[in-house]
Amino acid sequence: MSSFKIPNPHIIDEKYLLKFYKHFDSILKKKKDLRVLLAFSGGSDSILLLYLLLRYFKGNDIAIKIAHINHNIRNDSFKDEAFVTKVGLELGINTYIRQLNPKLKSNDESIESWARKERYKLLSEILIESNSNAILTGHHKNDQVETILKNISEKTGLFGLGGMKSVNKNLIRPLLPFTKLELMRIVEKYKIPYVDDSSNNELRFKRNFIRKKVLSSWVLNDNKVVDSIAESGANFSEYQQSLMYFINEFIRKSVSELQNGQVLIKKKHIKKLPLLARVMVFQVLTNSLRQFRKYDFQDIKNFIQKNITGSIYTSRFGWCLLADRKYYILSKETRAKKNKTIDLILGKSTNFLEYDYICREINSGFEKSENPNVEYIDQHKIKDKKLQLRVWREGDAFRPLGMLGKQKISDFLTNKKLNRFEKFNQPVLCADDEIIWLCGHRIDDRYKISDETTNYISLNRVRSFIA
Repeated sequence: MSSFKIPNPHIIDEKYLLKFYKHFDSILKKKKDLRVLLAFSGGSDSILLLYLLLRYFKGNDIAIKIAHINHNIRNDSFKDEAFVTKVGLELGINTYIRQLNPKLKSNDESIESWARKERYKLLSEILIESNSNAILTGHHKNDQVETILKNISEKTGLFGLGGMKSVNKNLIRPLLPFTKLELMRIVEKYKIPYVDDSSNNELRFKRNFIRKKVLSSWVLNDNKVVDSIAESGANFSEYQQSLMYFINEFIRKSVSELQNGQVLIKKKHIKKLPLLARVMVFQVLTNSLRQFRKYDFQDIKNFIQKNITGSIYTSRFGWCLLADRKYYILSKETRAKKNKTIDLILGKSTNFLEYDYICREINSGFEKSENPNVEYIDQHKIKDKKLQLRVWREGDAFRPLGMLGKQKISDFLTNKKLNRFEKFNQPVLCADDEIIWLCGHRIDDRYKISDETTNYISLNRVRSFIA
C-alpha cells in the first residue's frame, strides 16, 4: 500500500460533482449539525463517497470521520485495513478500526447475516464514541437492484420490493440514486485507488450470484434494466407510504391500550380489512415491517383465518397475539423480563432494548446538546454507585429536571403521549436503586450539573442499526 500516494480529492473537476451536490442537499441538509461517520471498506464506492463528502463539506474534517470493520473472514483482510489506515493518515481524517471474530458466530446463522449484524453494532458504538450523529454507507443504485431481487427470491412481500431507504433514521445512503457505472467513471478517470474484496466473487453468497450471474447478463441485453428495477422499487415505496397512511388511520381509530401495556384490536373492526392489511396492522404495532419472510406471513395469516378463541400466536420478533372472543390482544414477550437489569460501565458500550448506551467521564467543558439521547450529570453525585439499566416498573418515580417534587414514571410517560410500545419498554438508568435518567426524556433534577460541578458524566444512547 505504500507504493502509491492517495490523491487529493480536489483532483475531481467540479462539473462532475454538481449532480451529487444537488442530491446531498436534499438528504443531508435536513439534519441539523450533521457529523458524519462514513462506513469505509476501502472499496471503490466508499472511497469515492469519501472524496465527494470532503468536497461537499469543503474539507471540514470535523464533520467527517471514517470507520472500518475488519470482518476477518478473508486471510488478506489485513490489506484492506492497512489501506484504510493509509487513507485516513494522508487525508487527515479521524479513522476508527474495529475487528470481528468469526469464531463467535453461531452455527445456525449465515456468515452474511452475522457479519452484517455485528458490523452495524460496531458502527453504532463508534457513532457514539466519535460524537457523530449519522452513519453513511456507499450503497448505490446497483446495490438497490440486487437488494430488491434478493428480497423477491426470499418472498419478503411488498416492503421488500421497495428495497433500501435513502434515509433510515440515522443511517443515510447518499449514493443510492447513482449507478455503479456512473461512480466507476469518476474513479477510473482520476485513478482513485481502492481495494478489491475477493469475497465479492464467491457465488455461494446470494447477492454475489445475483450480481454476477443474473444482473450482469441482463444489463448486456438491456442497459436500462438497473434504472427500471430501481424505479419500480421507488414506486413500490410510494405504494407503501400510501398504504401506511390508511393502516395508521385504522390504528388511530380502532386500537386501544390497556394499563398493563397490552394492545386491544376489536375483531369486528379489523375483520373488515383485507387479510394482508390485517397482517400489516400487526406489523406496524410490533415494529416488524420489512422483517417478515414468507413463513412469517403464512403463519400469521393462518392464525387470523382460523380465529380460534383462546389461541395464541407467538412471533419470532418477541411478541404474542391472543385471539379473545371480541378482541385480538397484543403484548410484548419481553414483559416477563421486567426485573432484568444490565450493568452500565463507564467507557463501555452496552446494548439494551434496541439501543446502545455509553457513559463517559468528561474533565473539561462541553456543549449542551438538544438531543434527548445525550445528557450530562454531576460525576460526584454518582461516585461509588452502581449504574444499571432496566425497564421501568409500576410505582417507579423520579424528580424530573426542573421540578421540585417527585413524579411517577407512569404519569410522566402518559403526559408525553408515547405510543404503546415506546411506553411499554421504556428504559431507566439507575444509580444503585435510584432513577437518574428516564432514558431519552429527562434526567433526575438531583443529579443535574450545578455551579459547583467540576467533573461531568455524559450519558449517550443511539438506536442499534439494522440496515
